[in-house]
Amino acid sequence: MLSLASGSLMSLLFFLVRLGLLLGALGAATWSILALFGFAVPVFDLLNHAQILLLPATLIGLFLVTVLLRGNWRSAAMIYVFVGVAASANVMVPEFIASTQARPAAPATGVVRMMTHNLFGMNYEMEKVTAAIFAEDLDIIVLQEYFGEQASELHPLLAARYPYYARCRGGKRANLGLYSRIPFEQVEDGACPDNAYVTERTAHILAKFHTPDGKSFSVVTTHMDWPIPMQRQQDQLGRLSAVLDTIEGPMILAGDFNSTPWSYALRNFVSRNGLVRETVNLLTYPLSWFYLGAWRDTLPFLPLDHVMTRGGIVVHDLHAGRPTASDHLPVVFSFSVE
Repeated sequence: MLSLASGSLMSLLFFLVRLGLLLGALGAATWSILALFGFAVPVFDLLNHAQILLLPATLIGLFLVTVLLRGNWRSAAMIYVFVGVAASANVMVPEFIASTQARPAAPATGVVRMMTHNLFGMNYEMEKVTAAIFAEDLDIIVLQEYFGEQASELHPLLAARYPYYARCRGGKRANLGLYSRIPFEQVEDGACPDNAYVTERTAHILAKFHTPDGKSFSVVTTHMDWPIPMQRQQDQLGRLSAVLDTIEGPMILAGDFNSTPWSYALRNFVSRNGLVRETVNLLTYPLSWFYLGAWRDTLPFLPLDHVMTRGGIVVHDLHAGRPTASDHLPVVFSFSVE
């Protein structure tokens, strides 16, 4: 009798595990399919930010459905989950292929090296930031989450090598910095506050540069909010588009967009402004995550920090820089102006 009861319990447990795996497979496929329609239903676009998880989840789901199901439901479930795989692969595979393409070789002269980096508001190890900057022999640095605590320590370390600088101080995402060896002219368009108590959540620095050989280019750095609530980030991207409309000639846009390139929101922004997104398949966030009462190290799985160009900027190399105690990796790249 005991053996019979034990066998029944094991059968029930096996059934529940099998059911849970099958529901998980169908659920992952459903999310992938809904993400495909994010262009029409903005809330579905939020699912696209998780594509790096959805693609392996749907592939595993396809295997589970094939192995665990039998009978008439098997074919229908396999087709449904395969559609989910295809929907996710439609986003992820082109990104992977693009990341394998070779970049143009750098010319003998006229190459500029630049870094964009979100410092993280709780990072107080500026000596690591300085080491990462000096290791790359940079010409231009743009910083996000550059709060007063960071600036008071980092600025004296950088000022001797980078005598030209600009800084924004404002709301949560409006704390930015730009340091350069090359002289520049900051365009004062009212979007770079100098008051930590103002309410603007975002800002941007717009700088005009001239290379020694007489070429000119613009650099814009900014920091967007998270995609939730959706309308807030859409409004911020819309305002940034209006700024980009006023910029003529070669331009670089770099910063923390808090948006993955798999989302329609960022893809539409890039397309609408005639930009080329140079950061392809580059995972920069998070290096740490707060859980179980403490900040703990993690592996980055989201590409949130982007470099975009237009108008004759040629990027020759782009890679993630060394960790700096921030929850973001720096992005380092070299470019020339055609």
